[in-house]
Amino acid sequence: MNVEMRYLHTFRAVCEAGSVRAAAGVLHRTEQALSYQLRKLEEALGMPVFQRGSGRLIPNAAGERLLAFCREMGRDWEKLHQDIHAASPIVPLRISAVSGFGRYQLLPLFRDGPLADVPIRMRYPTAEDIIRQVESGVCDLGFVHRMDTHDRLSHTPVGVEEIVLIASAHLVQPLALDAQSLRDARYVTYDESDYVFATWFTQVLGMNMTRLNTVTHFEELEEVLDWVAAGRGISIVPTACIAEHEARGEVVALRKPETRCRNTIYAVLDPARHHAAIERVLEAVRTRAMF
Repeated sequence: MNVEMRYLHTFRAVCEAGSVRAAAGVLHRTEQALSYQLRKLEEALGMPVFQRGSGRLIPNAAGERLLAFCREMGRDWEKLHQDIHAASPIVPLRISAVSGFGRYQLLPLFRDGPLADVPIRMRYPTAEDIIRQVESGVCDLGFVHRMDTHDRLSHTPVGVEEIVLIASAHLVQPLALDAQSLRDARYVTYDESDYVFATWFTQVLGMNMTRLNTVTHFEELEEVLDWVAAGRGISIVPTACIAEHEARGEVVALRKPETRCRNTIYAVLDPARHHAAIERVLEAVRTRAMF
């Protein structure tokens, strides 16, 4: 059984807030994303954890035991966090990155790559929030997928990512990459997808689709990929995030061989602040991204 920590965090938030809608406001996520995570949690456990049928989500007997576990785990985690920081004089590098690049290209450098010895705190907010966090000093380093002018922060190009249109590998009829077919298609969108979609349509079709038939919207790319794999719509995402789904034969990337969509990744820095690990991180990112 593999239960992701964020699903437990969502479960506890929904229990304490009383509804998915209230928890979505607390967590600053969409209701669809939270509902998806609760469904995945119950699938992993093999049983329901809520009494359904009323307006308020109330945990059942299994849910009560799980909620007690989550609260105990939260207390243990907080104590461990405090103990680690009390024992270590090393200041972690605080990083904010857009999800597609951060989760699938940046994080592996720290997990099992050349930066495995660098302590970090990683966040995946929107590009606008990344700018605000670097500006306010909440983060030391940010990574965004577009260039924004700023009177104090620097935007340094550090890599290039490919953006692709993806569909279920089990489509009965292949999707044509022409304006009419794509105008009639059903799309799964996500936070940050407006810019990603516009970039792909502009580079590949030479136009922008201002109105899309959106069937659902998620916060995280994991949910988008699962929805597309199930044939519930198509989407446009950074190619780095689809490797596992492609390997399992669940999704396919649809490309025009003569027109690849590429987008620059920028590191966001405040020149007035410094962390000893920043230059090393930027060099590793440039090497991995083959910029």
